[in-house]
Amino acid sequence: MTNFAFEATGPGSVAAHRIGTAITGPVTVLPAELLNSARDVQAPAGLSNLPPLPLCLGRADALARLRGAFAAEPGQWATGTATVQGLGGVGKSTVALAYAHWHRRDHTVAWWINAASPAHIEQSLAALALRLIPAWAGRAAIEERAAWAMMWLQWHPGWLLLFDNVEDPADLRPYASAPDGCVIATSRRAVGWPAAVPVLALGVLDLAEASELLCQHVLGETAPTPRQLQEARALAADLGRLPIALEQAGAYLAQNPTIGIESYRRKLTAKLDKASDGHDPERTVARIWRHTISTLTERNPLAVSVLSTLAWLAPDDIPVDLLAPTADDDTDDVHEALGLLRAYCMVSLTQDTVSVHRLVQTTLRNQPTLGGAVPAGRLAGWPAGSRTAAVRRGRPAGRTTELRPIPRLGAAPPAPRRARGHHS
Repeated sequence: MTNFAFEATGPGSVAAHRIGTAITGPVTVLPAELLNSARDVQAPAGLSNLPPLPLCLGRADALARLRGAFAAEPGQWATGTATVQGLGGVGKSTVALAYAHWHRRDHTVAWWINAASPAHIEQSLAALALRLIPAWAGRAAIEERAAWAMMWLQWHPGWLLLFDNVEDPADLRPYASAPDGCVIATSRRAVGWPAAVPVLALGVLDLAEASELLCQHVLGETAPTPRQLQEARALAADLGRLPIALEQAGAYLAQNPTIGIESYRRKLTAKLDKASDGHDPERTVARIWRHTISTLTERNPLAVSVLSTLAWLAPDDIPVDLLAPTADDDTDDVHEALGLLRAYCMVSLTQDTVSVHRLVQTTLRNQPTLGGAVPAGRLAGWPAGSRTAAVRRGRPAGRTTELRPIPRLGAAPPAPRRARGHHS
């Protein structure tokens, strides 16, 4: 990834001005006219790439603490950095996304960044440049676009950047010190953050909030009966009050309305063996998964095959077209399978990409019926770059933490360099 220090070439006032904190390492060199454009280009009103807002309940305190982390003098833009930290599946991304949506009008730009690795961060920043200056960015290399975006952020105050799923706090050092905007990071990591960055530890929901969230997933706007609420409280307690577990259980019940909450709870308990006791997030999701997967197998076996393939790929923004070999290149069947998986809250979809929660991936990898590599016969028909990325990732014996994400499937190669400079 580029270390974001900048140099300008050619005439112009910016060419003699070095902006930002000096950072050792490779330097991306941009022509002076591009540095000037970073100053002059204005963001369209409401510029954002925020994913849709999921259901968010019981997080008023966390949202208030997040709001308090960003200082603003009267008439000035808010600035600051904060981290939302917690276990996988506890709802860190949901809280960050809820804050961003609810305070969208307080910022000039709200940009969601996949922060699983430095390369992913760079790609997300490059995408921002593509939205701001498409004529140039469409021809530029990724590192040049990312460097331009960083320069733009230093010229223009009032933005909000959300770095989702930070694996290493050190990856944020080039960005967290930016003085003219707000940075929110989500991470499982509790240590390693700068002392000046507040870390908001997020726990599971309390029982009342967990029950309400489950009821809304199951019943929508319909008010639960006293019996349904009592059954929801019991199920929520069994699921450890973990938001991702409540979402997936609620999605199952919403898709199978003839199955009552208590009936589902009994079936879930019947599938529980001694190895899955307790409320460890992975075990909790495994309990739900075992019940859901049997239903998916009956309704659409291809959906299970697609899900088993997704378990071994990088979790975010997988091009849907690259899953066609799982269905003998029948993309309609793939879309139908993905639609069913989304209905059960196993994946999230955009028009062209699919993402799967990291905790779901970890759970799937540990299932003996679906574990292992992507079947070789399917990989044989995939593009070479896809086969390289879609590799088996083994788990050492006894390891219980989530695997580091695999580099994203099918990432486009960098465009030819058109500006002076070097990068490594």
